[in-house]
Amino acid sequence: MADKEIIINGKTMLHGNGVKDGVETSTSTTVCFDEVVPQGSPNTSYTLEIDRLVYETKEDYDWLREELEKLKSVPGMITTREIIRFKDSEPFVIIKNFTDCILDGKDYEMKPEEQSAQSLKFICGGCDERTEYV
Repeated sequence: MADKEIIINGKTMLHGNGVKDGVETSTSTTVCFDEVVPQGSPNTSYTLEIDRLVYETKEDYDWLREELEKLKSVPGMITTREIIRFKDSEPFVIIKNFTDCILDGKDYEMKPEEQSAQSLKFICGGCDERTEYV
């Protein structure tokens, strides 16, 4: 297992340059006579961005192209795994399973000095995060 992995609907993607995720919560405020009262909502969504995903083979490119077309309307699952290594402790892995993922953006970048790549953005309905020892 690599130290960092991106798994889209069960298939490990070999070359990605970065992953960024975030939490989107619904909040509002009510202004009262003596204070402002913040109000939350149980609705939480997640964002996930995969930066510069590079393809290993034509089969990987074809598979991902078809999968991304499906992910425009059919929710999928994306997992990120990262092994954390500290000098004086046992390594562990952070596993994040993003569920109900819908493709929210896809950018293709072609440069003369680098291999062409796609950057992807997803809106996700849930995220289950856990840690395990390697």
